[in-house]
Amino acid sequence: MRGGARRRFLRECRDHLTAAAAARGEAEAVRAFGDPAEIAAAFDAEMAARRGVRSTFLAVAGVLATGGSTLALIHSASAGATAPAPWAVVFFVAAQVAAVAAALALVQALVLRRASMAAADVALLARRNGCALLASGLAIFAAGAALPGQGSALLLLAGPALVCVALVAVLRARSLARRMPGGGAVAVRSPLADLRHLTGLAVPALGARRLLLLTTCIAAAAAFVRDRAEQATVGGAFVTAGIEATAVVVCFVALGRALGIWRSA
Repeated sequence: MRGGARRRFLRECRDHLTAAAAARGEAEAVRAFGDPAEIAAAFDAEMAARRGVRSTFLAVAGVLATGGSTLALIHSASAGATAPAPWAVVFFVAAQVAAVAAALALVQALVLRRASMAAADVALLARRNGCALLASGLAIFAAGAALPGQGSALLLLAGPALVCVALVAVLRARSLARRMPGGGAVAVRSPLADLRHLTGLAVPALGARRLLLLTTCIAAAAAFVRDRAEQATVGGAFVTAGIEATAVVVCFVALGRALGIWRSA
């Protein structure tokens, strides 16, 4: 730790040692105080966990606010504007990545908010938050590039502004975690295990491959049902479901290790 938190902690240690030395003598006070390296490591772990949880709540708020700004942007688009297919694909994929990464981070933070986190877990939390924030920024950029129009600057900029604030908090948490022992390790946390711990429900334990298969099937089915509800043809709905399934697999392979869903061999 650095800055004000470090100075406050050292001041509390000094006051404690001074009081103990006055009561029991300096040698006994130092002996009872404990090993400085262990105390410092425990303090770093506690502060890293706090930063990780706080940055997660900020990141989730940033993703939600950016989602609101994106909706405002879409509603303010010019009448008759049609989004080009590539930008539409980028928007939908980025929005889903942002939602999934934010959900992973939030569940992990809620599970570990009252526990001491290992440095690798704090670093994983930072990666999940960072991925959610960057993906939400890409989503609103794709929407803006695809749908020209005019809207309230306050509404359009509120989400991205909060994303920038949250990104600073995430980077601070990541920086502290990487300076701690074990901060460079790649942690793996099953989202289903965290969900089971958080809710107390009998959520089944699935390996990475089964989780990918289940997620792909659900996403493809949801895309098919959504397209059919919007009066698309059966063939068009199948094409959309295929694109959705492909996007899920590609994102799982590309981002799964960084998000702590699977471990490389």
